[in-house]
Amino acid sequence: MRITFCGAAQTVTGSCHLVETEGLRILLDCGLFQGHKEVENRNRSAFPFKPAEIDVVLLSHAHLDHVGLIPRLVKEGFGGEVVTTPPTAEIAKVILTDSAHIQVEEASYRARKARRLGEEAPPPLYDVGDVLDSLDTFRRRVPYGKPLSLKNGAEVVFHDAGHILGSATIELRAEGKTLLFSGDLGNRHRPIVRDPSDPPRADVVLVESTYGNRRHRSIEESVAELKEAIDVVIGRGGNLLIPSFALERTQEVLYELFCLWQKQELPKCKIFLDSPLAIATTRIFARYPGYFDKEGREVFSHSPNPFRFPPLHYTQTTEESKRINALPEGNIIIAGSGMCTGGRIIHHLRHNLWREECGVAFVGYQARGTRGRAIVDGAKRVNIFGEETAVRAQICTVNGFSAHADQPILLDWLKKADPEHLFLVHGEEETLADFKQVISDTLHVDAQIAAWQQSVDV
Repeated sequence: MRITFCGAAQTVTGSCHLVETEGLRILLDCGLFQGHKEVENRNRSAFPFKPAEIDVVLLSHAHLDHVGLIPRLVKEGFGGEVVTTPPTAEIAKVILTDSAHIQVEEASYRARKARRLGEEAPPPLYDVGDVLDSLDTFRRRVPYGKPLSLKNGAEVVFHDAGHILGSATIELRAEGKTLLFSGDLGNRHRPIVRDPSDPPRADVVLVESTYGNRRHRSIEESVAELKEAIDVVIGRGGNLLIPSFALERTQEVLYELFCLWQKQELPKCKIFLDSPLAIATTRIFARYPGYFDKEGREVFSHSPNPFRFPPLHYTQTTEESKRINALPEGNIIIAGSGMCTGGRIIHHLRHNLWREECGVAFVGYQARGTRGRAIVDGAKRVNIFGEETAVRAQICTVNGFSAHADQPILLDWLKKADPEHLFLVHGEEETLADFKQVISDTLHVDAQIAAWQQSVDV
């Protein structure tokens, strides 16, 4: 069995790993690189394999950094199938369609600038037509725990990763061995989704390491921090912006805001979900209550619920979004993108970031090289639409909302998997080094930090 690390190696994004076994060439994920330009440029680099020779893509979940290059893979010759869970297949459709629109818009903008300089700009990675072609490859949707036979005796089982709706840890059985790919493991005791399933015993493990060097605050502490930010900012008449990932984080934030409203602990304000993508994924969530935890199923069995309660307003169109900034102050505005790299949150930052009465609450991971990371790291000014904008709004980071497992959860999961070969992926370099040392000290396992395009035989 040979593994080649084609992404998310010594970086957090671009998840993609090639497994060659039993005459099969299998991709674990095929995600988009995000962050600083050096990393993003990999999206245009040649794949370190021939797409036409890939037999199957086993998809862990529908975040863009795990699914975002599948249209390009198909465009360049992939004719196999994508296998994943039912919710992931549905969510991938809206995530990839949105990505295509952004690709085309950004390519058009670059082309206009290039023409003025007498130059040529690169085309989009893919367009909506390419996405529609790629969706034809999502042929098999597999529930958790049901073994699925691949070719030549190989077998795959999806286990609940507890990260987002439909997310999976992937168990691949071949050559008499078990390879376990964690995907993105979830945090515990979070609303809506279930806790991560215990892993099976595995010979080879690829584990994500996003928060391998830290512990999260409890969800109770995080809700208290969010409530304090709401009380302070709304209390002084400002707008509170929440840059949020459309998938999972938005739904979790809505859940907690609903609970505060139910307990009459939410100040009088309007809540705007200003993201067509988040609105679409929220509707998909509502169709899959069977994937919720017990508490989530109970809450959503009644009306009102976290996706429909009086202060909440959905703003679908651009015109509706623009009207928010003409309203009296004292609103909570949830908008994408979660790392402030694009989307409607940029417009709201332009209107609010320079105002001392306003606030920005970050509830998700901010990758190195993103605008969100710069703000969190204390930048005094950031570039928005080509203009320097002062950062005077109150900035807070609420990391207990993370959908990723922290160090104790990762260690507990690895102890149960008990691998002979362990590879650390999906983490920044310092985090990976710290996590490797902790694994050695506590589990007495010699983990290897995967390098981009490195191949190993196990």
